[in-house]
Amino acid sequence: MKSSDQRIKSTEDKGKFILEINSFKEEDKQKFFSVWLAAFLICGLAIISQLFSSENSELKLMIFVFAIFWGYFSYKMVRTWRWRNSGKEMLEFTDDHLLLGKRFGERGILKPYSLEKITAPRKFNNESNDFVKSMNESYWMISNEQLCFNFGSKIILFGHRLSEKEINKVLKIVQLQLNKRKKATPES
Repeated sequence: MKSSDQRIKSTEDKGKFILEINSFKEEDKQKFFSVWLAAFLICGLAIISQLFSSENSELKLMIFVFAIFWGYFSYKMVRTWRWRNSGKEMLEFTDDHLLLGKRFGERGILKPYSLEKITAPRKFNNESNDFVKSMNESYWMISNEQLCFNFGSKIILFGHRLSEKEINKVLKIVQLQLNKRKKATPES
């Protein structure tokens, strides 16, 4: 597991403040996940290859339906694998916006949020049922957001898999930057 010093980085450049939160990664689980993913992809391709060699139309239909589900779960698992290896959350503060989003390596789109509409950054209390909560906490999912803020009437979640120490550090930085930039912005 990465320490919070390795996971959370901040830089300030040309009036922008950038906060990066690297993805949570456990080496042992990641190795197991990599082996499992490779086996899942190889087995799925082996089954789908039968689509082209079978003469039975019912079997072809069944394999085709399997291929749709396999494709969806393959996409989700490859995306999670990439997130664990090279993912990071980005919070970029400009004079009038917070740009928030996920990056996979160097790819990703940050969504702008007007600073004047952002209120109450805080710890997120997940009130989901036990099944949904356990699924969100599993290593194989990109989820388990720990922080949120209000943007108008919406709740925007961020801060995947942060420890209590990391939650406090990120909250302190976000609140400081919001206060600093809201004071600097003239009232309209």
